[in-house]
Amino acid sequence: MRQLPQIKSKGTLAERTYDILKNAIVELELKPGELITEEDISEQLGVSRTPIRSALNRLLHEELIEMIPGKGTFVAQLTKKQIDDLLSIRELLESLSIQLAATLRTQEDLEKIEYILYKQEQSFTGQFKSQQDFLTFDSEFHCLIAEISQNKYLEKQLLQILNNCRRYLNATTIDIIMPDVLKEHKELYEQIKNQDVEKAKLYMQKHIDNIRTRMIENLNYDDIK
Repeated sequence: MRQLPQIKSKGTLAERTYDILKNAIVELELKPGELITEEDISEQLGVSRTPIRSALNRLLHEELIEMIPGKGTFVAQLTKKQIDDLLSIRELLESLSIQLAATLRTQEDLEKIEYILYKQEQSFTGQFKSQQDFLTFDSEFHCLIAEISQNKYLEKQLLQILNNCRRYLNATTIDIIMPDVLKEHKELYEQIKNQDVEKAKLYMQKHIDNIRTRMIENLNYDDIK
């Protein structure tokens, strides 16, 4: 099992353990299919079994790990079916999200979106290029639209799906698709700015369809099922 960082930041031990494990899984530091044990986690993070079990239960609920009776706990595999399942649900959620956001957005909301788009563009055109930063701003863009929608249930469900999608994006040759993703984000912003609800929905559906195609065409992970 790959070395994990010691817990130092604030929050309960269960929350910090969860955050560290989730990040390691999403960033593919813990590989799909890799065995993870409470003993290894306890030794590496310096925490007891109780917060570890709480963290693992959350990860199991989010389908980032799987428990196989008689064998152990493993990082969930990457599968083409899950890509389709995730993006089918994501399209429904984000179509609603952007329609609400286009209706409810304020000038302050628009400025927040503009800032994220600026940072995302800088992450692959600026002096300090970073694919991980690009993906972080990608998630922040979609999460902000959900936040503007003022539907907490939608926002919570979308965040879980985005975490799962990030694993697939990390297994994708991301630099090839970054310009097109940013272009589409800017188009989505314009529909929110113009409060064109129907166009916003259609543009989001097209964006999610394009994400599905790009993921499948540009996956560079050998063990996808």
